[in-house]
This record gives sequence, C-alpha cells and structure tokens, in this order.
Amino acid sequence: MNTRFRCVLSTVESDSHLWNLVYLQKLLEEHGASVHNLGTCTPVGTVADAIRADRPDLLVVSSVNGHGFHGAQVLLNALRERGLEVPCAIGGKLTTAVSDDDRVRRELLALGYTDVFLGEDAIERFRGFLRFGLAQGFSAWRADPALISPWDSAQAEPREVS
Repeated sequence: MNTRFRCVLSTVESDSHLWNLVYLQKLLEEHGASVHNLGTCTPVGTVADAIRADRPDLLVVSSVNGHGFHGAQVLLNALRERGLEVPCAIGGKLTTAVSDDDRVRRELLALGYTDVFLGEDAIERFRGFLRFGLAQGFSAWRADPALISPWDSAQAEPREVS
C-alpha cells in the first residue's frame, strides 16, 4: 500500500470500546493512511505525545459509549493549551440521546474540530472527507454548518405558557 498521509487514531479517556478503532483503522488504511492507533481509554497526554512525535496530517477521535462529548472537549482544549494544532475529525456516539446530535456537532465545530461525524450517514460523509483531504488537504475542509434545532435557538421567541 502506498501511504499518502499520517493519522493518529484515538478515543477519549472514558471509552473502552475497541471495535470502532479497528474498523476506522482499516478504513483509514484503505484511503492511504499510515495509522498510529492509540487504543482505548486514551489519556490526553498520550494523544499529545503522539501528535508531537508523529506530526500527523490528521487526528481522528472516535467514541461509541455515549459519553464522548465531554472527553472530546477536554481533549481538544488540552491540545490547544499545549500549542498542538492538527486537523481533527471526531465521530461515533458522543451522547446518550440522538436528539443532542445537532447541538453537540455545533458545539464541537465551534470549539475547533474540523468536522463532527454523527448519525446514519456518518461513515459515508467521513469517506468524502478523506477523499477531499487527500486531494486538497484536511485543513482546507469546511464542514457543513451545524443545524440549530428550534428548541436550541437563542433567537427563539419566548412563548407564554398558559
């Protein structure tokens, strides 16, 4: 296989699931990545050390335990505090309620994730992201705007309850 980009693959500290990382490693390799899979329950320091050592083109974070949203925030904030900038994609099941997906995606994009892949079309969208990244670079990617649910809108008109 011809390696076309370097990738660090991780999960968050609270997630002990491995199958998602194995699947993503194979998917990334099919798209030309040399993957450094950091495994489950990955401490923030381990991710930071791998980024410093490997100088990857992309960091991919996956969580499927439904509690990854908090860990995703902690991870990206910690990387930024250490001065580590790398395009970063995240996806999986980041909360326990699908109804939170739009809000979570919006908040993680605002925090600085390159894109957030949630929902039924997540893998297909991620494949498109990889194709784009190979052609134009991952940092050139512009995520589709996150939806704002009516109940999340700060501009929603207050209603009187009778």
